[in-house]
Amino acid sequence: MSDTRDKILQEVRSFFKRISWKKILTFLFFVLLSSIFWMMQVYRQKFESTLTIPVKYVNVPDSIVFENELPDDVYVRIKDDGAALFRYYFTRRKDSLVVDVRDIVKGTQEKVIQGRNFEQLIRGKLFVTSELISYSPTRVSYAYAVLRQKKLPVIYDGYVNLAPGYLLDGELTVKPDSVIVYGSKAALDTLFYAHTVNDTLTNVTNDKKMLVAIRSIKGVKFIPSTVELSIPVDEFNEKEIEVPVTCVNLPENLNIRIFPSSVKIPIFVGLKRFNEITSDGFQVTIDYNDIKEFKDASVPVRITKSPDYIQTKIPVPSEVEFVLEQK
Repeated sequence: MSDTRDKILQEVRSFFKRISWKKILTFLFFVLLSSIFWMMQVYRQKFESTLTIPVKYVNVPDSIVFENELPDDVYVRIKDDGAALFRYYFTRRKDSLVVDVRDIVKGTQEKVIQGRNFEQLIRGKLFVTSELISYSPTRVSYAYAVLRQKKLPVIYDGYVNLAPGYLLDGELTVKPDSVIVYGSKAALDTLFYAHTVNDTLTNVTNDKKMLVAIRSIKGVKFIPSTVELSIPVDEFNEKEIEVPVTCVNLPENLNIRIFPSSVKIPIFVGLKRFNEITSDGFQVTIDYNDIKEFKDASVPVRITKSPDYIQTKIPVPSEVEFVLEQK
């Protein structure tokens, strides 16, 4: 193997030694020289080319809507030498026509740009040596209508699926909780909430903050168009809370004895709040209006109060016995 490699290297060295480098370098020199002359000739010749000039709109009030769709680009056909076209490509590719909408609203700028005014605006972006052949569009209308506004609360219309072993550590919140919507009176009269786009988050395992878009509606504008969704998530553990059972709507002339007097509620609670949970945050009741026809019986209990960041299971026992007594 080593002998084969040495033999190949020796043949490669012999090949390069046989090459006439002087002739090759002379040939390359004349190729380079001819290329330079060719480039100089190209730079002096006139060519036609199409430029794309972006249009940038600044200071656009939220309370207006344009009656016509505004162009994002102006396409300009020009004629110039190769050197100028080369400079366009590398130095003015991101140069744009800036339209200050605030001046249009104030009336200091025409609402329709066409003819000589439009041509002068375009020429301001060209070299003086360039010949303007044509441009498109040839007319731009900035006619607008003033919109009404209304403040709407935001509703998150998506779905959040947590990974096994996790639960919500509170409520989903959006910030800001309301947005301003602009539109005609007829359109605004039909809107009562700003809904986010439908989205499904799966296998969520930790606190999450994300931008969610407001669902777009034709003819109206939402400001802002996105809100920040906060999802509080925590890993849960199981815990049992003992809570006394009370009777509601009991007349003043009656006493009630409940057996057993308390029940145990299995709950799932996040690890962050595991040690904060006490029976004070719960209420378990029976209703006198449900049992007044019975003298001695059992009745299901109801959990009528619990923290919103936990999950409860069926109380143990789920039914209690009671005895009504006259005072």
